[in-house]
Amino acid sequence: MLDELGGRLEEVLGDYVFSRSDETLAKVVGERLQLKGCTVATAESCTGGLLAGRITDVPGSSAWFGEGVVTYSNEAKVARLGVARELIEQHGAVSEEVALAMAAGIRERAGSTFGIGITGIAGPGGGTEEKPVGLVWIALAEEAGATARRLTFPGDRQFIRTLSVNAALDLLRRRLM
Repeated sequence: MLDELGGRLEEVLGDYVFSRSDETLAKVVGERLQLKGCTVATAESCTGGLLAGRITDVPGSSAWFGEGVVTYSNEAKVARLGVARELIEQHGAVSEEVALAMAAGIRERAGSTFGIGITGIAGPGGGTEEKPVGLVWIALAEEAGATARRLTFPGDRQFIRTLSVNAALDLLRRRLM
């Protein structure tokens, strides 16, 4: 009965379902990357390395994950990822433009198939009316181009960071489908 119900739910939910077992989202993404012979590298700001940590929790992740950097300061974004200082000055560190530059910068520097960039305001302070606490930009870069998503998450600092990591992994999972 549970299998039947699970099957019907999967039909309704479609590609929102990433596993019917106890596989983590990171493991599912890793399996797809490995199957396609692809790799990913990460550039994180507000998540502070949580994405890289989640990825490396998966045994064998070294086959598809080579590196991740935490570029918390604007200076680190410029020095480590090649983000143009003018982008940060013009749009702010938490912006589509900077997220895209972070993703492209880490992809290029790591020589990976994909680069993920995450920048946001995890709180509890630092938010404004225009850029509230919970605002996160996630970008995914590949040779053919890049895409970014603007998300606003509720909750405390840890919850916002956790949801950001999940959203980044899901963005890559959907690209690999």
